[in-house]
Amino acid sequence: MDDQAALLARRVALAASAWLKVPTDARAYAYLVDAVSHWNSYQAPALDDVRTDDPELPDSLVDGDLPQPLGEGLAGLESALRAAARKSV
Repeated sequence: MDDQAALLARRVALAASAWLKVPTDARAYAYLVDAVSHWNSYQAPALDDVRTDDPELPDSLVDGDLPQPLGEGLAGLESALRAAARKSV
């Protein structure tokens, strides 16, 4: 956790504590909502905040082993498990 996250987490904890002491205090609740909103913005920035000018990984850096569909990689495992199950019965 970096310093900014630690400060935001502390702010949320203090706001929650203040609101729990007096749940009917509208100012304490507003402070909690504001603190949580800042925490959420920091932890999960909106898609609009994501940079789109980052270059993609060049083809020259990609290994020869490209990702395969899950079914292709598990076909051999599935047949081995079925064979082992038949032997154990």
